[in-house]
Amino acid sequence: MNEKIIYLKDRKLINDFTLAMWFDYKNSGFTFEPGQYAKITLLEPIHIDDEGNSRLFSMASSPWNKETLMFTTRALDSAFNKNILELPLGSKASISESGGDTVLHKDSSVPAVFIIGGIGITPVRCMVEYATESKLPYEMHLFYSNPVAKTMAFFDDFLKWEKENPHFKFHPTIDDKNDENWKFDFGYINKEMLKKHIKDFSKPIYYLVGPQMMVDIMNDVLLKNGVNPDKIKLERFG
Repeated sequence: MNEKIIYLKDRKLINDFTLAMWFDYKNSGFTFEPGQYAKITLLEPIHIDDEGNSRLFSMASSPWNKETLMFTTRALDSAFNKNILELPLGSKASISESGGDTVLHKDSSVPAVFIIGGIGITPVRCMVEYATESKLPYEMHLFYSNPVAKTMAFFDDFLKWEKENPHFKFHPTIDDKNDENWKFDFGYINKEMLKKHIKDFSKPIYYLVGPQMMVDIMNDVLLKNGVNPDKIKLERFG
């Protein structure tokens, strides 16, 4: 493993359920493509538990940012998260080579459809930011499902990029039908919701990232509607 040294630059809770962290990686030699993940190992931990000091994280920031890497995780009471919140800024960590199966496809003439649940949004933030910054002509649709509005990470980012990028459409949905302030869709992502916006199911590359049950259900929906399995990229969490 060709691991690089990076340094904790900042950390904060971006909502009650999501912890964001930033690492300085300039001059480390680390490289990645939009949608990839890497293993972070804390080299100066204060807290230790049975899960160890390493975690796999998808990059949340665009490769255009050559100085800082952003990652997010559920705001759980784990030793790793306690370390992120309590370690002095500048603490050392190592990062593995990048990898993963949900790398943004190269042909920007082929649409991208992201079907995402919960913290699975992390690699999509990276891909959408990269495509928007690069002014790439991908037709992109993001379907993002959460139980309630306050669990949505990067909601404002995606609204901003939808305004900046004429090729990107954001379709958030929540389960909480009692939320009178919510102006978007309610309920689980399903075939009917997809077909309102995707006219030809056979054209896009699909990215399914989120809880295992959601990913499996949506994979089955796509296959039953004639999507070629080679056009489906999967990442399951939990």
